[in-house]
Amino acid sequence: MNKGAQIRRFAIVLLFTLVTGGACFAQDDVQFTLFPWATSYYNAGGIGEQNNTLCFTAIYNNKYLGWNDVYMQGDSLKKEKTAPQDFYFSMESYLKKLHGSLGVTFVEDIIGHYNNIGVKLGYSYKLRIGNGHLGIGAQVSLYNQQIKSDGWRPIQTGDPVLDKLGESTLDIDFSLGVQYKCDQWYAGVGVTQLASAFDKKRVLRVAGNQDYVSRNPQLYFHGGYTWILPSNPNWEIIPHAMVKTDFKTYQIDVMGLVRYNGLLWGGLGYRLNDNVSLIFGTRPFYNSSNVYLKGLEAAISYGITANSLGYRANRSFGDVEVMIRYCFDIYRPEIFSGYGSSRNIYKNQY
Repeated sequence: MNKGAQIRRFAIVLLFTLVTGGACFAQDDVQFTLFPWATSYYNAGGIGEQNNTLCFTAIYNNKYLGWNDVYMQGDSLKKEKTAPQDFYFSMESYLKKLHGSLGVTFVEDIIGHYNNIGVKLGYSYKLRIGNGHLGIGAQVSLYNQQIKSDGWRPIQTGDPVLDKLGESTLDIDFSLGVQYKCDQWYAGVGVTQLASAFDKKRVLRVAGNQDYVSRNPQLYFHGGYTWILPSNPNWEIIPHAMVKTDFKTYQIDVMGLVRYNGLLWGGLGYRLNDNVSLIFGTRPFYNSSNVYLKGLEAAISYGITANSLGYRANRSFGDVEVMIRYCFDIYRPEIFSGYGSSRNIYKNQY
């Protein structure tokens, strides 16, 4: 093998090691069935998607309902419902003086006796291109991770990880993203947990100075399209898709919605090897003349478990997710009269 080939082979092996190396256990981002309403969580470029609007969004997800965990309490064996639960809240707003949007996101991820809390602060610069706008964003995140015992003890003793029950840590991370959005379609790419790509830092230390939980970078590709039926403009077909990877494995989410007159919508969602979801939503005051009610939106989904967890003892009975969003304009539209410079036409835009 010549010297050039050896160098190339070494570089490939080194790159593979850097990307895939680290702890055996990785802390992934939270997965939402209603992912189009949680854009700011996985793509900083999508912060403040709507022009001149302040938005509040809350999502609650209860996953694998009915799933039971088995552990020892005293000298007896006990079952406890430990279905994962996730809570998401975001506040986003476009600010003209900043030529972009600011957003704050709060996420709590409860998996059994693991409790992970994260807060993100981000900014997305908005640039008008063609009939839409491009968002270029960055976020800084704070994460707190903890394993709670709640008075229980494991069936097997001597595990160095479980000896550290109750230990918690506060860590910092970063995210980047870009998103282009116009009236009928959007597409974006975002990457989260960037700090771990440059620093294989310990998150929870255990005996022997080994990693137990680490964070790997998460890469997202997502997009959607709104197709208005030519024969009846009151009906719209809206597909969404997302591909996500931690550079070791990948996951795919797809969603197809049908919306009527801007008021009611519903459809199906599918997550690869995980669940099939029924989705319903409404914007009850979409056609109202009351500007303070128009921006209210709500949705609910029920996911049927489509893997082995749904066909065994202590089985999962599916996932339930609820979303509420409220948006309203914070700037009055400017009205121009008479003749003037065409430069003022887009004064209120990005």
